Amino acid sequence: MIEIKTEQGSRWYPTPINKLERFLEKAIFQGTGFVHVYALRKNLAYNLQYIEYVDKCLSEIRLSGVLTTQTYKMFIIVGCGIIESLLTYLLIKSGHHSKTNWQLEAVMPGQEKPLDGEKKRIDSHIYKKLSKHVKQEMTFDSMLKRAEKKKVLGSDHDVYLKLHYLRKLRNKVHLQAIDEPVDTDWNSFHHRHLCAMAQVVYSVLTSNIFHPSAEEKALFLYLEKYNAQQLDSPDSL
Repeated sequence: MIEIKTEQGSRWYPTPINKLERFLEKAIFQGTGFVHVYALRKNLAYNLQYIEYVDKCLSEIRLSGVLTTQTYKMFIIVGCGIIESLLTYLLIKSGHHSKTNWQLEAVMPGQEKPLDGEKKRIDSHIYKKLSKHVKQEMTFDSMLKRAEKKKVLGSDHDVYLKLHYLRKLRNKVHLQAIDEPVDTDWNSFHHRHLCAMAQVVYSVLTSNIFHPSAEEKALFLYLEKYNAQQLDSPDSL
């Protein structure tokens, strides 16, 4: 049985969920337009505790090359999930999330017609106008572009460049999404990607979004060490 211990020999335990929740409450609270704030904070805390555990595994356990690569992958997938959920909340809170007052009710398939030498079809979409605007779903990509334009995560351009690349890696949660013969997890996930993800999460959590105290910054000390990994540029990912 694998048992992770501290330097003093006692059993290691990650940052408690209630402590992470108290930290998150500084920026994530009711009355900002996001409905399920309690569940969001819980989910963020669970996933923050999980990446702390993943980091501990990478630091303390001797893993095979394949398991190391898959652990990098899980860190990136969960890290992107943390950032995506924070972006959703922050865009709604700041009034920058997409809205619409139209609701799709039906799609009426059209008839096949020859056009430009090919068979094509024009479908009709039926929309109903709503009495008020409602939140419109945004992809991670569209949220990143909106957040960068509005500087929702701050003005550090590198954070957004890294996230645009990491978003593409996150899509590899779909194992069948293969673009070329050697497009495998082994060839896709590397230590520099782990470092980029950790740098982004640390940058966001210790930014003016949360205004952390020195004690609160210490909650994420395990991420700070990845800042020592200098990436020439986000393009070098």
